[in-house]
Amino acid sequence: MPASRALVFDLDHTLVRSPLDLRAMAQDLLVFLGERGVTPPARDSRWSAPELARFVREEAPSLEHGFWEVALAHEQRALLAAELEPGALESLQAVRALGFRTAVWTNNAGAVTRHVLEQFGLAPHLDLVVTRQEMRHLKPDPDGLRVIAARWPDLAEVFVVGDSWADGQAARAGGVPFIAYRPDQEDLEQRGIPVWAAIGHLSELPALFS
Repeated sequence: MPASRALVFDLDHTLVRSPLDLRAMAQDLLVFLGERGVTPPARDSRWSAPELARFVREEAPSLEHGFWEVALAHEQRALLAAELEPGALESLQAVRALGFRTAVWTNNAGAVTRHVLEQFGLAPHLDLVVTRQEMRHLKPDPDGLRVIAARWPDLAEVFVVGDSWADGQAARAGGVPFIAYRPDQEDLEQRGIPVWAAIGHLSELPALFS
């Protein structure tokens, strides 16, 4: 029996093109915390939304509900203007024809994610959806790969496809190859993120394995 392989896709700016602005989300989350007397430690690099989520869980758990309401509002607004990323549906169909299992791994809320996947007809071409409700920690933590491994214990190979440094860092921390889709190459290099392959269009993905 052939070894099982999986391609694990990010959602925003990978399968779906949306105006979700993660920097703006992080800024609003910082404001939310500041208004409640909680200030994360100063640091050279900006706080990302996933990093703030972990900070709140560990240092101010009573604020988690309100924290996620702020994040969800950003996600829902972005959903209204979302579009299917060019080649997304065809790419999913093609890699499944090559024998890959397919999954989405996103920091977004489950309800928002599943709505988008149904809206654009992607859901029937995905075998697994991992959202923040299923994870202990968000990307760039690799915890989503733990969820996937628990669901598919027979996997021999996993490849992560995403656009951001957080996707690449999560792949690196989980010990799996990262396929960068239209990445900010300078950002990846500055952070030392290894890239197994880089593509500029999702139609290029199947050719990496054929």
